[in-house]
Amino acid sequence: MATTGTTTKTFKKITNAWVNRTLPDIFYEEPEPVEDGVLQESPLMRIINLLRELFEDRPDVFMSGMVFVSYDETNGNARVAPDFFIAFDVPNESIRSNLPNFWIWEIGKVPDFALEVASPSTALNDLGHKRDLYAELGISEYWRFDPTGGDYYGQPLAGERLVDGEYLPYVLQEEADGSVIGYSPLLEVDFYWDGDEFDVLDPVTGKTIDKRIAAEERADAAEERNRELLAEIERLRHQIPEK
Repeated sequence: MATTGTTTKTFKKITNAWVNRTLPDIFYEEPEPVEDGVLQESPLMRIINLLRELFEDRPDVFMSGMVFVSYDETNGNARVAPDFFIAFDVPNESIRSNLPNFWIWEIGKVPDFALEVASPSTALNDLGHKRDLYAELGISEYWRFDPTGGDYYGQPLAGERLVDGEYLPYVLQEEADGSVIGYSPLLEVDFYWDGDEFDVLDPVTGKTIDKRIAAEERADAAEERNRELLAEIERLRHQIPEK
């Protein structure tokens, strides 16, 4: 059982794969490293840090950019590695403690959200095989970000929702300054690219969800209020006649 706010949820019990040795019959082959992965590192880390802030206090949300999604109990090599994915209504700590990867057959569901960041060596796979596989698995929302502005994906930002087994694109808003914004109904945030940097925005306020920046803005606002208060005190002091 896990409780989030006033909602109580019952999760499927996750078997400890290390203790019970419930590993797939065909063991893992080591994948080839992505030679140009360094190009993805900086934008991907920013995306991961931002999205983690959304759900870091939720015990029923599993997020990772470090593990495989395994989808065949009999074949350990039947797996895919999203750059980042999110699964809702799952026991986060139990998965991390008991499984080497996100095993769909053990957890009882697929991830809900997947995101890829473009690089020269991965772009075609992201647009082709991975996209088809995510649809086949039933991942309900798939987003892609191209830090070059579209050299590899043909566009800087793209989001799709799964409808009857097929991905349909979300309509994105392109601004006059070249920036692009797209709303994720699943995460209830806006993804934003200003031509240089990726951001995640609160769709109500239009401001970044980055807690560090929000804290800096609050500190700046408090400092400005203090300056105004001191100035007002000084003004009033000069208005008081001396005895």
